[in-house]
Amino acid sequence: EILVDNARTHSAKPFSINDFGKRSGTRCPVASIEYIDEVNNTKTLDCFFQSGLQKGQSKGLLAIALELGFKVSTNCKLEELKILLSCHKAFKNISKLEKLAIDYGFKVIFAPKFHCELNPIEGVWCHQKVFIRKHSDQTFNKMLRLIVQSRENFVEKKIYMKLLRRFWKAINAYQQGRTYGEVLKQYFSNQRKGAVTSHQKITKSNLSDI
Repeated sequence: EILVDNARTHSAKPFSINDFGKRSGTRCPVASIEYIDEVNNTKTLDCFFQSGLQKGQSKGLLAIALELGFKVSTNCKLEELKILLSCHKAFKNISKLEKLAIDYGFKVIFAPKFHCELNPIEGVWCHQKVFIRKHSDQTFNKMLRLIVQSRENFVEKKIYMKLLRRFWKAINAYQQGRTYGEVLKQYFSNQRKGAVTSHQKITKSNLSDI
């Protein structure tokens, strides 16, 4: 199993069943759908006719449903087809990252969005912003140099070890039944300082050396 942060670039799916039309010749977002069937075999479902009078046209959900073995009336509504087909493995849509992981025998688990204790990358951004804010002279060129230095400082101080320890502590706490609020209070509130440095504003007057 691999834990991955829930960024759009990681979890984006190639298509949605809502992107398909009902009948042939209507909208269709993909040329084909590759999926794993009930006996773990890889199947490919063409979404366009490959031969005949309709060659090159999209099949539509009605024709796809019939091809997959569903007994449906030609008069059924589009929404009914969507509900029916959404239960089929061909439309149990997964991201490209998940598909790649499956090819190599791994399973991707996406961490919840915006949970800093379960997304160590958030700690990286936090460390970089604090470092840059602390050493900034409000000029653009200095900021560019500080970005590189903040990464080096992150490695030198082994901040990644701290983030990983916090991650596993949070995981254990959730497994013990702790709530989100309790986890934040236990691992974050006691680290807060009385004086908080607010975000520094970079004024336009300091951008003349870009």
